[in-house]
Amino acid sequence: MSEQWNVHLVYRDAKSNKFWRARTEGGTMYINYGRVGTKGQTSIKELGSSAEAEAAMAKQADGKRRKGYEDDPESGTAVAPEPAAPAPEPPGPRSVELKLKSGGRQITVQLSVDGAVVRTDVAETFASPEDAAAAFARIEQAMASEGYQR
Repeated sequence: MSEQWNVHLVYRDAKSNKFWRARTEGGTMYINYGRVGTKGQTSIKELGSSAEAEAAMAKQADGKRRKGYEDDPESGTAVAPEPAAPAPEPPGPRSVELKLKSGGRQITVQLSVDGAVVRTDVAETFASPEDAAAAFARIEQAMASEGYQR
C-alpha cells in the first residue's frame, strides 16, 4: 500500500483544522481523515473496478469541497478529475425480486421498471393469520394517515 494520495483537502476555520485525503489502487479506495497533525483514521472501500473507485473518490472529494474543504497546496497532490457521467441504463423493462426474513415474517418484493413506471409488489408472510390481520390494519391506517385513498 503506497502513501501517495490522489486528493488531499483541508478545512480550516475558527474551530476546525482537519484534513481529508483519498487514493485508489485498482478497485480499492483508501480514505484518511482527521485533525491536521495527527495520523487520522483510515477507511478502505472495495468497489470492484478501478473506474468505480476513481468515480467514488471524485464524488466524495466534490462533496467535501462543497462543504468548504479546499485543495491543500502543500500536499503536492493533483486535483482528482471529474469522472465521466455513467452510461444511462438501456431502455426497456427490468425487474428484480428481493427477499427479507425478519422477526417471524418473510417479505418478498418484486420491483420492476418499464420506461417512466416503477412497479412494486410486496408480499409479507407472517407466522399466523392473526399476525397478518394485525399487520394489515397497521399498514392500512398508516397509509390512510399519509393521504392514500381507496
